[in-house]
Parts: sequence; structure tokens; C-alpha cells
Amino acid sequence: MQNSFKLDIGDLTEDAVQKAVEEAFSSDFVFRSPRRRGRNEVTDVLVLYDDIGLVIQAKAKAINPNANEKQDNTSWARKNLKKAFRQTKGAIRAIRDGRMTFVENKRRGRVTFEQSDYPYLYGLIVLHHQSEPYLPQDLVPEIQDCGFPLHVLSFIDFSNLTKYLDTPSDLVNYFEHRSDVLIPTLNPEVHEEINAFEYFIDRLEDIMALRSKARGEGDGSTEQFMPYAEAMRSVVFDQNIDKRPGLIIDHVINRLHEQDPDLETITVGGQVIPRIDKAVYPRIATELNKIPRVRRIALGKQFLRIARLAAEKNESHHVLTHSPSRSDCLLFIASPLPKEERRQRSEELLYMTTLGKTYHQVHRAIGISTEPAGRMGSSYDVVFLEYPPTQHKEMQELGRQVFGEPGPKLYEM
Repeated sequence: MQNSFKLDIGDLTEDAVQKAVEEAFSSDFVFRSPRRRGRNEVTDVLVLYDDIGLVIQAKAKAINPNANEKQDNTSWARKNLKKAFRQTKGAIRAIRDGRMTFVENKRRGRVTFEQSDYPYLYGLIVLHHQSEPYLPQDLVPEIQDCGFPLHVLSFIDFSNLTKYLDTPSDLVNYFEHRSDVLIPTLNPEVHEEINAFEYFIDRLEDIMALRSKARGEGDGSTEQFMPYAEAMRSVVFDQNIDKRPGLIIDHVINRLHEQDPDLETITVGGQVIPRIDKAVYPRIATELNKIPRVRRIALGKQFLRIARLAAEKNESHHVLTHSPSRSDCLLFIASPLPKEERRQRSEELLYMTTLGKTYHQVHRAIGISTEPAGRMGSSYDVVFLEYPPTQHKEMQELGRQVFGEPGPKLYEM
């Protein structure tokens, strides 16, 4: 009976790390303790998102009131960082060698894993302990030449990062800039990530421009990154910013797997769109998850305005945004059609999404329809179109009449 009250700080830390990455990526893309052939664990937590695999190892120091904290923590950090590093290297090697054939979680069940789908593999080691700040490479020198991007963070620092960087775009953006700019420039210590994060936020447009130029993707100009950087600083530092509208996109992502069984297919003008199923909705969730937090907030405000208009006038209203750099567009419709006319709502959504895609001449289009304000979010119909742009002068002109001239860009990254 005495041991039944003993805390397993290791499992609790893994639970907390899993929860933090699920809040950023959504549970669709997070897999706990995936197994390789032979059933051995690959890593503690694995994130598979778009073309990225994030291999996470978490270590936690058991509470020992009789330990010499200074000496014990130095010894513990060195020993467990070395072990976590060895496990991370082994996990990435196993993934690259094709020794993991499937992953599974509660949301998606068992999913076939193809290593070629995730060419970019990152390592993340999260250490839950107290100590003086230290450089990881001082304790484990081989970390410097591991052959893949690796980040070592304290549990508290990682939790704080995911609080502010709570979308895949924002968190991955930070890790990529941390590898390319922050580590070479600042060499951040474990327990002192706040210094790197504040440097990153304060100089965001400069850092993004520098990295873009280094990769041959820009001329070093900060102008294109300034709107996003300024909006990001407002979200991080301004307590008066209302972030709640941005949660609409999060809500849609987490509801994608809930589809009306009566809507098996939608057909418009001979075009057949199958019902969203386990094979389709992760693709839509991936595209929606590419929207950073500042853009989600801006979009959410537009969505709420449309939903209120639909409620006031008892008629359908819509808003269409698009991104030339990503070659995609996003349509939101608030429709007062009753539940028994749900199929009609879905067919209208497909037609309008096709029209918006043709009008903007983009490769991908997502359409979302829901109820007006007051009932907004009771259900969602979603359409995803992906194919090369098609020229159709009549439809493009009709699109101009329906949607109007393109509005300003919403915080391109």
C-alpha cells in the first residue's frame, strides 16, 4: 500500500510533454511510444506532421529530499542527457532504416508509416530537473556532431515555448531558426531559453530574412516579414489582444473526424467529392495547421463577422482569403439552412470552393461551412480540392463578381 502513492515522475513528464505537443499540433499527429519491428519502443513521443518527424525523448529526475542537489543534479543531467541522446540517435536511425512500419494513436488508430514521407527528422530532448544553467555540449560533447538538428530544453522552458508557439507553423518555425540562427549566435543554455526566445521575437523579421537569404529564398529584405513579426510580438507581449477568435481554426481541425454519415458523397456538375474519412481528414488538418496563430486570429475575426451577418439577415454569407505564395485559398460560409437541408449546404460549399479556387488560380482550396452566430460550430462541412489551376474565363469573371477584388494579405510567413 505504501508504494501505491509513489509518483512516477517519468510517466507524468511524458504525459505532460505529449499534452503540450498535442496542443500545438493536434492529437492527429502525435504518437506515444511508437514501436519498431520486434516491438521495442522507438521513442517516447513522435510527432509526424507534413514532411517533418519530431523525435522526442523526455527524462525526469525523481524527487529525493536527501540528495545533495548541486552535485546530484550535475551528475543526473550528464547521465540522462547522454542516455537521451543515444536513444534519440537510435530512434532516428531506426526510422531512416525502415524499422518502424506503423504508428497509432486514439484519434487515427493504426497508420502505415512510410519513412520517405518524412525526410526532415529533428530531435528534441526534454529534461525535467533543477540545476544551474548549462550548455548541453559541455556535458555531452558528441551532441555537436550528431548529424541532425537537435534541441535540448528543460521541461519548464519547453512548456513555456508551446504556450506561446501553439501551432505547428509557429513551433517548427522557431526550432528551424533556433538551429540555423539562435544556436550559432547565442548558444542558449538549458534553463535559459527565455533569452533565446526574447531575442527571436524582438528580431523576428531580421532573423527570418537572414535565414531566407542563406537558403537562397530571398534577398535579405525584412519588408515581407514585418507584418507577421509585428503581429507576433503583439500576440506574445500585448495582454489586451483577444486571441479567442483564432481558436475557430483549432476547433475545425479537432472536429474534422466527425462527419455526418448521411453525407457519403457530394456531386456538383459531375465532380464527385467523397466523404471525409480517416485517409482524407489528416491531409486537410495538415493544411489548416499550416496557418500560424496570428493569421488564425485575423481569420477568426472575419469568420465571426460573417457568422453574425448570417444570423442577423437569416441568409448565407461568406468570406474568401487566399495566399499567392502558398497557392491556396480558404473559404468560410455561414449558412442558415436547417439540418434537413445539410446536403444542399454541402453542395453549395463545393460549388463556391471550386469557384474561389478557379478565380484565384491556386493549387489547393479548402471550404468550410457552418451555422450562423448562436449556433456556429454545431456542425462543419469541409471540402478540400487539390489539382493544378485551370483557366476558365467565365468562372473567373463570375468569381470576381461573387468574391470581389482580393483583399490584403493576412500575415504571410
